[in-house]
Amino acid sequence: MDKKMLKRTRLFISIVVFIFIVLSARLAYLQIIQYEHYWGRAEKNRLRILPITAPRGEIFDKNGRQLVTNRPGFTVSLVDLGRGYDQETISYLAELLEMEEEEIRAKNYSQFYRRYLPIRLKTDVSMETVSRIAERRMELPGVLIEVQPIRNFVFGNFASHILGYMGEGTVPDWLKEQWKKAGYEYQLGDLVGQAGIEMAWEPFLRGEDGGLQVEVNSTGQAIREFERVEPKPGDDIYLTIDARLQQVLEQALNEVVEGLLNENNRYAGEAAAVVLDPRSGGILAMASIPSYDPNTFRLDFPVLVKDPRRPLVNKAIEEHYPIGSTFKMVTAMAALQERAVSKGERVSCSGTVTRYGATKSCFQGTAHGALNIFEALQKSCNIFFYEMGLRVGIDTLAHYSREFGFGNPVGLTDIFGEKKGIVASREFKSTLYRDPWYPAETMDAAIGQSFHSITPLQLANYVAMIANVGIHYRPYLVQKIVDSEGSTKMIAEPEVLYFMEAEESNWEIIRQSMSLVTLPGGTGARLADFPIRVAGKTGTAQVVGRDGSIPSHSLFVAFAPLEEPELALAVFIKHGESRGSTSILVARKILEEYFRVPEE
Repeated sequence: MDKKMLKRTRLFISIVVFIFIVLSARLAYLQIIQYEHYWGRAEKNRLRILPITAPRGEIFDKNGRQLVTNRPGFTVSLVDLGRGYDQETISYLAELLEMEEEEIRAKNYSQFYRRYLPIRLKTDVSMETVSRIAERRMELPGVLIEVQPIRNFVFGNFASHILGYMGEGTVPDWLKEQWKKAGYEYQLGDLVGQAGIEMAWEPFLRGEDGGLQVEVNSTGQAIREFERVEPKPGDDIYLTIDARLQQVLEQALNEVVEGLLNENNRYAGEAAAVVLDPRSGGILAMASIPSYDPNTFRLDFPVLVKDPRRPLVNKAIEEHYPIGSTFKMVTAMAALQERAVSKGERVSCSGTVTRYGATKSCFQGTAHGALNIFEALQKSCNIFFYEMGLRVGIDTLAHYSREFGFGNPVGLTDIFGEKKGIVASREFKSTLYRDPWYPAETMDAAIGQSFHSITPLQLANYVAMIANVGIHYRPYLVQKIVDSEGSTKMIAEPEVLYFMEAEESNWEIIRQSMSLVTLPGGTGARLADFPIRVAGKTGTAQVVGRDGSIPSHSLFVAFAPLEEPELALAVFIKHGESRGSTSILVARKILEEYFRVPEE
């Protein structure tokens, strides 16, 4: 071998040795210096923490009747195996789950910082969907089928506006903050309550998720279990609602509404009612018609949002309406308290009256003759109350309206959405018109017309205040909360928000006058044969139409028994005829159920 060749050989050997040293050093670096790092990455690829969803707390009525529970259901999830999400997999899932590809990508992106956790794409999928995924299991890396608790509303559309529904919709910032204060920090994509009790009491109902550490194969499927942390179930909630009474109320409202529609009343279709315990403020029943089924809400949503009757709106608290003659107890109390009338004074009614250039009348122009305050409420004489309104004036009327809780939320916080309504007043009119307030408008306001607009819950609270002699309790729906171990965490106590001061004798005049309404000769005489003494008031709220053909709203309010009231109620039937006829039918059903009186 010549010197040139020897030199080349040495150079080659030197290069080989150098490369060997470099590779050895790199290998030592990776296996010794970086051992912990790469071991962790390998373990992370091999081991996964699968969340175990905590069973949601159940919801019961006041007597322990189960209203909302959970059932097992299948959920399709997608997990990142460390190499991103396969496009073919996303396309297949989009078609199978009837989702848009962009929707799946958006879910993936929203959980970018939690990508090591399964992303739940769709819950409560069918067995057919599960089978189709299982058949292509090896072709769908990262696709998991999990068994999770699915919300089950036992009686379908029963009390849906109270109970609410579940979903992944947008959560407003104020609600996130409220939940956070109660111990639950919302994460984008969480399945949460979207209305009613489910929404307002989310932090208590949802519980604490557990976790399962598993070894996965190359497709992300679990092949062995390691450590398991059991979830903590959510708290159970017991409501003030009586399920039997609620069912009777909903059925009665639906029957009345269907009857009106069958009579070709094209304006009908909506109704609401509230039943309160005047001794505490507990809500015994509350219904809004039409309603919806929370079990099928996701499927029904496109139809629900287009329904002109707005079934998603809780009309008992989120809508306010003119209340007609049910307002007359406010005018009566104002006149009595301000010494504008005595209990024996009589006002003559000839059926019509002209004051300040405006001619107004009693219902159908009926001439009642000379009446005192008892008879005026019993027969719902407009002429008497026009006079009382003029005597006390609009400012005094507005003051007593607010004393009875009108014009402000009455304090329900167990579900959200309560509206404050409107009190007819100079102040309110000035927000709409530049004109001054006219005396003729005071006459309208005195009989519940004009700008007055009241929620059914406010109306029930107002009657409860008459029943309990001026106490405004906070209305509430949640009676107690019990944790998963059976310990009671909270029991609601009656909360007095306000006490309306008025002379005892004036309260008694109002109460006795209302009791005459349901006797022969009163506008609520359909309850004359009821075995329990009922104090009530009918209402017909007129609706302005071009030709006067739009039916009036029908209202009825009551409390019973007269001497020691146990319940107060308000019934509203939109465009439900006149003189409270249809609403009295509903009220009677409520009273019969509560007092266990056989039907006629």
